[in-house]
Amino acid sequence: MIARWLLCVLGFVFRCLPRRAANAVGAVLGYAWYYLIPIRRSVAIANLELAFADKDKPERRKIARGCFVHLARCAVEFLRLGGLTVKKVTALFDHVGWRHYEQAMEKGRGVIVVTAHFGNFDLLACAEALSGVPLHIVTREQHVGSINDYWMSQRAKFGLGLLPAKNSAFRILKLLRAKQAVALVIDQHMPAGRGIAVPFFSRLASTTNAPAVLALSTGAPILPVTIERLSGGRHKVTIDPEVEINRANERLAEVERITTELNLWLQDKICKRPDQWLWIHRRWKL
Repeated sequence: MIARWLLCVLGFVFRCLPRRAANAVGAVLGYAWYYLIPIRRSVAIANLELAFADKDKPERRKIARGCFVHLARCAVEFLRLGGLTVKKVTALFDHVGWRHYEQAMEKGRGVIVVTAHFGNFDLLACAEALSGVPLHIVTREQHVGSINDYWMSQRAKFGLGLLPAKNSAFRILKLLRAKQAVALVIDQHMPAGRGIAVPFFSRLASTTNAPAVLALSTGAPILPVTIERLSGGRHKVTIDPEVEINRANERLAEVERITTELNLWLQDKICKRPDQWLWIHRRWKL
């Protein structure tokens, strides 16, 4: 309860600050995290060595610092969510490729949104739900109960549907049949039996095959979506064209092909803005 109360107080304080000031506070907190409380710093640096062996050590450390600053800014923005309105969403977000979403929804089979821990993915989900997108996300829970309760309640306030990471298959199928959008993140390590090994930065990574399996089972289109931080606290949402599905291909082979294609799509996004991905997660465990 103390943690949740503290988060509520911080949220009030950050909402009282102008956006640029809150963004600056987030940057200071990110540098303090990186230099003074180096939790997960070694993980980020090790991951960067695996992914960007061609870059020198100072450049990789610069990306790591940028990652910590970005994540702290994301946390501040999440705490400020209580003041988010449709008008503010319009002012804060640039959308690229919105027609791809409209075309996917017109097929009447729902939409499988594929995204990742890239940019402020929580802000993206809450903003789109607030704007009227019938969006549901598959999410894991935080280990600390009071923090998890705050996190989930804040998301739900904006009309965002929350689905547990396990045992949600039936609910997802029902939502897709109801022409809803279901978002899945694809960049976390999957335990044995829950993912397949496909390349990610030229190394095998256990990756969820749920988007491919759901698309082949339901006919729902897969739509890759990312959010990217811009200057001044603004964000760009990019909705890429739907992933092509070859139903003539053998099923298991097609699942692997789609999953590989999605990893390559995400890899390309990360290479363009490496500081905005979640390098503190142990992605490669194979």
